[in-house]
Amino acid sequence: MKILTILMTLAAGSLLAVNAVAQAPAAGGTPASPPAAGSGTSNEAKIAGVAGKDVSATGFEDPNSPFEKADTTYRFIGARFRYVIVPKFYMGIFGDGGTTVGVPAFGPEFTIRKNGFEYVMSAMYASYSIDPTPFKAKTDPSQAWEIVDTNIKSIYFMSDFLWSSEMSPKFSFIYGGGFGLAAVFGDIHRQQAYPGTGADVNDPYSYGPCPTNAAGNGPAMGAHMFCGTDNNHYGGYTEPSWANGGSKPILFPWLSVQTGFRFKPVKQFMGRVDIGWNILNGPFFGLALNYGLL
Repeated sequence: MKILTILMTLAAGSLLAVNAVAQAPAAGGTPASPPAAGSGTSNEAKIAGVAGKDVSATGFEDPNSPFEKADTTYRFIGARFRYVIVPKFYMGIFGDGGTTVGVPAFGPEFTIRKNGFEYVMSAMYASYSIDPTPFKAKTDPSQAWEIVDTNIKSIYFMSDFLWSSEMSPKFSFIYGGGFGLAAVFGDIHRQQAYPGTGADVNDPYSYGPCPTNAAGNGPAMGAHMFCGTDNNHYGGYTEPSWANGGSKPILFPWLSVQTGFRFKPVKQFMGRVDIGWNILNGPFFGLALNYGLL
């Protein structure tokens, strides 16, 4: 029993000596670093230390970080909404009269992004509805005013090419352009117009549609001199498409320059605010919301 007690005392003394050596200053006078507790700094601390960016260099990666690695492709799928304003002066290029038209448009989009450049493919439905408004060709005489209304719709297939200047991993300034082509459907209605009772002959916006004959294809008996027989734009006349010799388009292009902001608060979500000018329509404002596939 005494021998066992002596052995235990010697072992305890050896452990104390080893611990004292470990805690003693090094030869240069600098104390040794204390041993790390467990696995060292936690994953959360390392992630916080890189300000929310991708942290692959540390061996850890935040699954929600908006940071995008170089030479890595990211994909997003979502929806867009745009509101196009067709100014009255655009119509004035082709004729007299007309009005400013608001065009709502929306549809799905798919984005591929790499190294600060993104390619956006989309389909977009747009409504070019116009309430009755006076219009005539620039070369036509004052008696040629017509009342025109439309319920034109279009389906665009488009591509946008956008570059970005990053302000932070979450916000970027974007700029670029887009082009596309739309299939056009719907109707354009035209009726000859005249200054009725109380109307101002110098103000075509006060004109009304000419009264028609029983067949609905010409002026009524004794109609105003503005209601001519040079065409059959009376009653429910509908303008034919290009394919049938009329002026209603069957295809319509989109060509725009644009800028805006891109925001990506987390890896799984990306949005854009778009401001641009469609050269063939006019200015537009847009919002896109996307889910990140990678």
